[in-house]
Amino acid sequence: MANSTILTGNLTGDPELRHLRDGTATTTFSLAVDRRWQDRETGAWAEATSYFDVACWRDLAEHVALSLSKGSRVVVTGRLEQRSWTGEDGRIRVRAEVVADEVGVSLRFAPVGAMTPLVAS
Repeated sequence: MANSTILTGNLTGDPELRHLRDGTATTTFSLAVDRRWQDRETGAWAEATSYFDVACWRDLAEHVALSLSKGSRVVVTGRLEQRSWTGEDGRIRVRAEVVADEVGVSLRFAPVGAMTPLVAS
């Protein structure tokens, strides 16, 4: 069974680019995904926001860091991964994150301004 997910939302902050000791680029960001629905009984509109951590690797990491900023609306496709570690207090911590395969700009609410194309090295 394949593990894949698609999320559309807004970056809650600027992407954070880091490089591992071997030079591999990794970028992380948080994505706010809004959901809006109408209550069938009252007719009132309700909203909820979920937050997801997203990790990008290698070229995608570099491109995301160069191209996106806080508030950017994006579509992310990738897979869910769970990590666990032991905290300083001895308790086991667990975090789920989306490891991105693709990140693209969403055009649903606004056009993309003039963008400088990235030049392959």
